[in-house]
Amino acid sequence: MLKLDFGESMFFEEPVAKDLADKFPITLELTVLSMLIATVIAVPLGLISAIKQDTPTDYIARIISITGVALPNFWVGILIVYFLVLLFAWMPPLGYADLWDDPLTNLQQFIFPALALGFFEMAFTARVTRSSMLEVYREDYTRTARGKGLAERVVIVRHALKNALLPVVTVSGYQFGRLLAGTVVIENIFMVPGMGKLLVDSVFHRDYTEVQAIVMLVTVSVLILNLLLDVIYGWLNPRIRYS
Repeated sequence: MLKLDFGESMFFEEPVAKDLADKFPITLELTVLSMLIATVIAVPLGLISAIKQDTPTDYIARIISITGVALPNFWVGILIVYFLVLLFAWMPPLGYADLWDDPLTNLQQFIFPALALGFFEMAFTARVTRSSMLEVYREDYTRTARGKGLAERVVIVRHALKNALLPVVTVSGYQFGRLLAGTVVIENIFMVPGMGKLLVDSVFHRDYTEVQAIVMLVTVSVLILNLLLDVIYGWLNPRIRYS
C-alpha cells in the first residue's frame, strides 16, 4: 500500500492500480459535476429563502429543500430513467465518452446521473445556507453596514453572504467526500463505468484485492479533502488561525 502497489485483480487479472487509474477520473468527474449543480442551485435558493423569510417564495424554497432531503437519490435516478424512456423514448448513451474527445456525448452521459446525485445535496445545502444567512442577517455588523447607507445588494453579498459561507463550505466538503464514496448505486443505474460500478462488480466476483484498493483510495481521498477544508477555513475567515 505504501508503494501504491495493490497487486493484481483476482478476477480481471490486471494490475489494480491500472483499474483505479481508469475508473477514478470518471467517478471524480461525476462527483464534481454533481457538486457544481447542487451549489449553483442551492446557494441562490437558500439566499432568496432567507431574504424573503415567511413569504410564499420562502415556503416554495423550503418545500423544494424538504422534498430533496426526503427522496433517496437512487429512487430519483430510477424515476429519471423511467420518464426519459416513457415520455421521450430516449436513454442516455451507455459507456463512457472522454470529456476532451467528445464533450457533447460526455455531457449526455453524465448530466442525468449528476442531477440525481445533486438533488439531495442541493436540498441539504440550501437549508444550511438559509439557516446561516438568517443568523448572519441579524448580526450587528450587518445592521451597521445597512445603517451606513450601503445598498442592500452590497450588504447581502459583501457582508452577510461572505460570513454565512463557512457552514456551507463545511457541508459541501462533507458532501463531496460522501458523493465520492456514494456513487455506487447511481453508476449502476445509469451504467456509468466508474469506481462505484467497479466496486459492485468486484464484490459480486469476490475480488478482495480490488475491493480493498477502492476502499483505501476513497478513505485517503476523504482525509485529504478534510485537510484542504481546514486550509480553506483560514482563507475564508481571517479570524481563524492555526498554530
